[in-house]
Amino acid sequence: MSALIDEIEAFVEDDPEGSRAAVWAYTGDKGMRLRLVGLLGDPRDFDVLAAGLADPQLRYTALEALANQPDAERVDAVARSFLDDDDPAVRSKAAGIVSYRARPGALEVLMPLADDPVPHVRMVLGWYLGGLRDRAAEPTLRALLTDPDEQVRKFAARGLARLSSK
Repeated sequence: MSALIDEIEAFVEDDPEGSRAAVWAYTGDKGMRLRLVGLLGDPRDFDVLAAGLADPQLRYTALEALANQPDAERVDAVARSFLDDDDPAVRSKAAGIVSYRARPGALEVLMPLADDPVPHVRMVLGWYLGGLRDRAAEPTLRALLTDPDEQVRKFAARGLARLSSK
């Protein structure tokens, strides 16, 4: 699958308008189409990708596709609105986008996920908090070191190491 993604990304880079036409001509699986539109990273597609968020079956894919959009402020705002989604995969993806974009207030909106009932969400949070390189994340990361889940503890330790590598 990664080889196919690499080929698509090369196609997009070499022929932006041709690749756009090819993607928009695709009539197959809706999720695959959203992925392809996301790979374009074209600001003209923001609203189409955002519309995919309304469908719980496509929400994760649409959020992932939005991550390639160049408008960091809009993408961050959308991602923040899904930090409390019912689907833990969506919460994890949203947290990753918020962390990656590192817009003002990112740490504050991510820290409540330390109490998420799903270990995977807490686990990735440890990594993401460390990626913010903000010492204010240290108390939350230290608290995650005592989490009942072993993977959460491991990723909290990795997050702390990322803080230290600043």
